[in-house]
Amino acid sequence: MVNINNLISQDTNIIEIYFINDNKSDLNKNKINILINDEIINKIKQKFKLTKETTLVYFNRNNLSYVYDLSNDSQFVYLRKLENMKINENLCYLSFNEMKMQTHSFACTNDIDSRVEYKYLEFKINNRISLIIKNNNLFIHYRHSKEADLDKIQDVITDLIRKVNIKN
Repeated sequence: MVNINNLISQDTNIIEIYFINDNKSDLNKNKINILINDEIINKIKQKFKLTKETTLVYFNRNNLSYVYDLSNDSQFVYLRKLENMKINENLCYLSFNEMKMQTHSFACTNDIDSRVEYKYLEFKINNRISLIIKNNNLFIHYRHSKEADLDKIQDVITDLIRKVNIKN
């Protein structure tokens, strides 16, 4: 288990903790398998209360991502900078500085780097922490604030990792 304090930099506002499926991961080749099977997804749905289910379309160009929610036509643009990354046991920890941008900052163009559609399931744990299934990737999403009680956040995340335990 990585201490959340060790991931946080001056600009960190998002931490994501991905559950690694080590059956097909090869850390020597910088390849990590984060896909989970439908059986695990069903277990998560039974253990936790689903708070949001939607389909999101991500358009990426250069360093910007334009996200469009197909269920309610909401849209936003963000720039994400990786601040820190650690791999420990069967977890991959990523900390980001995520900056929301004006939607007009994403130029109308056919020159898109990628377009990806995700089925998005959110299981809200508290106002800062959610368990997310994005297609077949499972991760904990933590919205960091400098005013947050990091000891309590660490306890909640540790307990959540223990409850999820995709190996069982």
